[in-house]
Amino acid sequence: MFSKSHFSTLTALLMVVLFVGCTENTTPAATTTPALVTPTRTDIPPTPTITPTPTEVPYYVDAIVWMGEISAPILIYHYFGRDNEEDIPTTWTRFKDFENHLQQLYDNGFSLVPLSSWIDGTFMVPEGRKPLVLTIDDFWRSDQIYVDDDGTPSPYSGIGILWRFSQEHPDFGFAASGFSNMGDKFFSDTLLPAEQRYIRVSADNSPIWRDKLSAAMVWSLENGVTPYNHLFTHPKLDITMPQDIQYQLAENDRVTRFYLTRVGREDLIPILGNIIALPFGIWPATPSGVQVLKNYKNPEGLPVTAIMEAYNLDAAKLTPSVFSEDFDRFKINRITASDSMIQFIIDHKEEIPSARMCQVGPIEEEMAADLQSLRDAISTTIKAGGCPEGVYYVNGVIFNARGGTVENFQP
Repeated sequence: MFSKSHFSTLTALLMVVLFVGCTENTTPAATTTPALVTPTRTDIPPTPTITPTPTEVPYYVDAIVWMGEISAPILIYHYFGRDNEEDIPTTWTRFKDFENHLQQLYDNGFSLVPLSSWIDGTFMVPEGRKPLVLTIDDFWRSDQIYVDDDGTPSPYSGIGILWRFSQEHPDFGFAASGFSNMGDKFFSDTLLPAEQRYIRVSADNSPIWRDKLSAAMVWSLENGVTPYNHLFTHPKLDITMPQDIQYQLAENDRVTRFYLTRVGREDLIPILGNIIALPFGIWPATPSGVQVLKNYKNPEGLPVTAIMEAYNLDAAKLTPSVFSEDFDRFKINRITASDSMIQFIIDHKEEIPSARMCQVGPIEEEMAADLQSLRDAISTTIKAGGCPEGVYYVNGVIFNARGGTVENFQP
């Protein structure tokens, strides 16, 4: 049995326990609220714009290249006539035969170049084609060139046939040279029917044929047909005195300019040039006569560029270019056109180089007009095997690249 004192002690202890228990159960635990932390901002740099380094595109210059020994046929025509006329190979060509000649030459890869460009070395034809020079002696006759009222050359004329052929075959080109005798080759009677205007007539006092002659000359000079000097009355120079040779040359030039001046076309005179074709292909008999030819200057003071020979009927040969050691500008040989001579040209066409296109470089574009830079580029291209040695026509300049050297060519 507990005593009263024991009960009091026990009661006191129980109250302490209860007090402590109540305190632990009723007093809420302290709650820790986490502090709000402002995050540190890290700026992300913008993605840089990367400009790619441009790939340098090599720059090349186009060039026409002629390889090997460069030669070409130079043809002589004289008069043209209807298809029922008798063919005279040395001086007379029927219209249909002329058309056949042109077609054969075209089909075998030939294209026309001006005589002047053949002589100074600036001739060019489309890639893969071969050079051909066409000349007409005893100019001006209406069977050679007559301008119809529509402003085009008559189809009843050699130049008219050539012009139409070139329109149908643009890669054949259009170029011809006429050697004139202004004192004895008169124009036709313009009152004749068109198909008969090729008939030669004597001079008279009518101004009509003179007007038509002037018109033919203007059209020719404006379209690539260049007249040169065949002397005034087509004399035999082996029996002509030196002073008379001088007169024949000067008078022919004077009258040529008269026909341009009378229609107000003096602006065409600088195109005329100064090339002489020997009448009958005959040289003067004396050294002094020969010197008159070689030393002749035209009214504008231009020296003789070349002297043309003929006829090579029994010993036809191709004409060497200015790049050949055999070239002689005072003895330019020509071939009289005929069926057999056209066949001769075709038979020897493999001896005539074709134009080849080649890219020279690389070279800095701004240096493409600099001669030394072009020479270096040509040399580098050849050494690298990109192009062959030969004559280069590039940017209007000629270079002779042979034997490991490249030289600027000056005619």
